Amino acid sequence: MPFWRALLQRTPLQPLESVPPYATPAAWASIYTGATPAEHSVLDFIDLAASDGRLVSGHSIRAAPIWKRLSDHGRRVAMIGFPLTYPPPTVTGVMVSGLPAPHRGALWSYPAEFDARLRAIPGFLPDPEMASPRVEREQSIVRLETHVQSVAQAALAAHEAYGRLGWDLFAVQFQALDAFQHMFWAWVDPEDKRFLSYPPSERQRARQFFRVLDDALRRLVETLQPSDILILSDHGFGPAYEAICPNHLLLDQGLLRLSVTRSRWHASLWMQSALKRLDVLNLRARLRFSARPGAAIDGLNRLTRDDLIDRQKSPAFVFSGGYCGLVNIKPGFESTVREALLQARHPTYNTPLFRSVTFPAELWDGPWLEAWGRCAIIQPQEGYLVDSHFRHYGLVAPVSAGLTGTHRPTGLLWTTLEALRPAQHVLHITPGILRALGLPFSQSQFGTDGAESSSPPLSSEDQAAVEERLRRLGYL
Repeated sequence: MPFWRALLQRTPLQPLESVPPYATPAAWASIYTGATPAEHSVLDFIDLAASDGRLVSGHSIRAAPIWKRLSDHGRRVAMIGFPLTYPPPTVTGVMVSGLPAPHRGALWSYPAEFDARLRAIPGFLPDPEMASPRVEREQSIVRLETHVQSVAQAALAAHEAYGRLGWDLFAVQFQALDAFQHMFWAWVDPEDKRFLSYPPSERQRARQFFRVLDDALRRLVETLQPSDILILSDHGFGPAYEAICPNHLLLDQGLLRLSVTRSRWHASLWMQSALKRLDVLNLRARLRFSARPGAAIDGLNRLTRDDLIDRQKSPAFVFSGGYCGLVNIKPGFESTVREALLQARHPTYNTPLFRSVTFPAELWDGPWLEAWGRCAIIQPQEGYLVDSHFRHYGLVAPVSAGLTGTHRPTGLLWTTLEALRPAQHVLHITPGILRALGLPFSQSQFGTDGAESSSPPLSSEDQAAVEERLRRLGYL
């Protein structure tokens, strides 16, 4: 990324702490509002504050997001491709929805007239459809590169159509980077123990993705000529070597009840194993998956998780499909479940599997705590992600769908905006932008009391180390 490398000469990088459970919905809702999940209500891709199990949407953010605050003050705003912006809200400017917007039969933009231009852009979708790199490595990379280019083209088209009066905030989100790192982390991280198992030509091809991303960034900056630039990640990333399936542990501990007989449950696990052996064409890996799953993925979820759990009688079960995991725990079982998870050990290495089990009320205060019931956030040790399904491997399984990377708590912030120099947490982003634009905000209103970061500003030595890490990963 030579263009970004040149930008880095202007100002140093900063660490940016995310919010548990370090997943896209909670993190972006916190960035938009400056509020904690207990104040804006979003934790995962399922709207836990709704009664019908619907996917999150723009309506799920139950605090004022930055685009509303700017529009209410007559400031011009563009938001292109951001999560949780469907259906597209009315703004003073332009809005293009990101995941989990439907890929078909939906209006993606405000103003509605802009939708025709979006659909004329080759490869544009609210989020990239992913297939496992086990079967479509080259095609998957090309698809993700095309998505980056299409989002940049959508942003430039929005500027051309509505930018004659200028912008107070023009923001673009490249969801393809998240998808790329989930799938191809092991291809670009030299410290990943799988890195050398891939041919050099494949590793080099994967790194070309960053050049496409860099070119998109260059086109946006050169066209828009912003007075200040802000680049941030909603969370960090790292390798995923194995998946932890806590529902197996909860079942063994008597904390989860099956809705089927044990023989039916064992038959389900046997069928998984048989399908894996028979699937010589990798048909499962060819399924496209996204934040808005299709019928095939929904069917697999029911077969390997939902239809097997008696939710009414189970003291605890993992219901989230996220990469950190959420556990639903009935009152009176909190300590038992926490202890069982924290004492869980790898069946081969006898090492701890979980770093923390935390109840949101221990982190935050806000009106939506009650809506989540006794929901606990579980954070695995590094190198693992949480799988909410039952897998025939048992408690610890290979990562599914060929994923090799997963979320981590600490991301990065780079900005020329003086008001964001002190920012160390995603909760500080919106207050900093509003301060820079001279708009009012209340510290208590944004819930930043709980946003103290465990990461101090980077020293010059740390800055050099981070930049060297980015070079090894292929960014620079």
